[in-house]
Amino acid sequence: MGVTLEGKRKESTWVLMRRQRARRALVKKIMIRPRKSLEASRRPCRAIHRRVKRLKELVPNTKTSEGLDGLFRQTADYILALEMKVRVMQTMVQVLTETDCV
Repeated sequence: MGVTLEGKRKESTWVLMRRQRARRALVKKIMIRPRKSLEASRRPCRAIHRRVKRLKELVPNTKTSEGLDGLFRQTADYILALEMKVRVMQTMVQVLTETDCV
């Protein structure tokens, strides 16, 4: 009986040591991150700037919008206006096709 308990104790100690080593490796990996070059850190910023510029081209009257908040608000309003136009056109098509069939 003493052998099995001792065997389990050794096994659990080995498992604990293995977990501890894994944690240390993870902490080391997190703490020592490779430094990114300045160019790589600017890439996402350029991509966002390019997309914002494209959005300003697509949505009318946004060339003078105040910041991103204003741009997004105007874009949302524009989308709602387009949806309303589509509904009106669908209604017109439905009414005109019903009168043609009769």
